[in-house]
Amino acid sequence: MKALVLLKYNYKQDVMRFAQLAVRVWGCSMDFANLERTALEGIDRFRAFLKSIGMPLTLAEIGGKEEDIPDMAKNVVYGNGGSGNIGGFVSLSEEDVANIYRLVL
Repeated sequence: MKALVLLKYNYKQDVMRFAQLAVRVWGCSMDFANLERTALEGIDRFRAFLKSIGMPLTLAEIGGKEEDIPDMAKNVVYGNGGSGNIGGFVSLSEEDVANIYRLVL
């Protein structure tokens, strides 16, 4: 669930990279005229794969609620001595993390 939503949240940071992932991992055809279409197709195929193996795709499926999100986001960025931002490819703030959780609620 987390990986799927991170792809969806961050793909516009480097559309070519995500389009290449779609082609190399999920066998999508590269649409050089519309890299975003290719990237999104790869994300859709990843989602279908997760669903096919029974992975939960939403927070609601594992009992999550809207009111849980602020504490969850705070724990992600500040837990274990965190500095308030996480991420390697894209730096994510507490607000970003909360927005990501809302995408999968």
